[in-house]
Amino acid sequence: MLLFGIFVLMPLGASVYYAFTFWDGFGAPQWAGLANFARAVTDLTYLYSYVHVVIYIFATLVFEVTFGLVMAVVLDSNRRPFSLMRGMFFSPVVLSMSAAGVLWTFVLDYRTGLLNSVLKSIGLGDFAQPWMSQPETALLFICIVSGWKYAGFYMVIFFAALRRIPRNIYEAARLDGAGELQQFFMITVPLLKQNMLVCVLLAVTGGFAGFDLFFTMSNGQPFGATEVPATWIIKQAFDQNQIGYGIALTVILTLVVSVISIIYLRLSERTNVTRF
Repeated sequence: MLLFGIFVLMPLGASVYYAFTFWDGFGAPQWAGLANFARAVTDLTYLYSYVHVVIYIFATLVFEVTFGLVMAVVLDSNRRPFSLMRGMFFSPVVLSMSAAGVLWTFVLDYRTGLLNSVLKSIGLGDFAQPWMSQPETALLFICIVSGWKYAGFYMVIFFAALRRIPRNIYEAARLDGAGELQQFFMITVPLLKQNMLVCVLLAVTGGFAGFDLFFTMSNGQPFGATEVPATWIIKQAFDQNQIGYGIALTVILTLVVSVISIIYLRLSERTNVTRF
């Protein structure tokens, strides 16, 4: 309880207090009341950052969770080539997100990037684009890189869950004439429901906390097209020396994530009880 109070409750209480002040991080904080929160409501960049992060979260559900599930089912085999592929598919997870962001920044560079070089080498130079400098493609490629990074993580979760499903269930389904797709939707998906709920919750909460990939690949650019709450908070708090306002934005973000998580867990519990 002492450690919890020192490292969790005290910083939390201090953050709530500073959210109601004007503070640059150096001088004495001045009480501001609800001014920081009123400013947040009219801060269009901050409001649009939630739109971007919601798009990012939906993309992670496809590129990470769904693709990880598909790969887990495909690679659910004891054959050695599949074991090697599982290791290769998981390997991006061990990289730090910042390192992955820097790596893909070079890959997507307009002049010397690997992607445009490959397109030019195969005669598709007209399709070469400044991918990270266009609002239409910058957020898309951040989502793709995030999927490349974390799909292996969800694949491992689903793969471990698949190994706990008794094989005789699938054998009985084959004897009854069920095909691969029928087995997937009628056996695999229902038995992995709890794992799916956990993975979706991780993707949603992790998406709202996303910072390092956005910072290293675009830092909210171009024209704010990839601005998410975390990057805007950092800019306000440390670039503009508005610590109080940045903390207020953090408190709002924490409340949003907490409410979404509670609602999601309640709905999932209600679904499980109803089904039971």
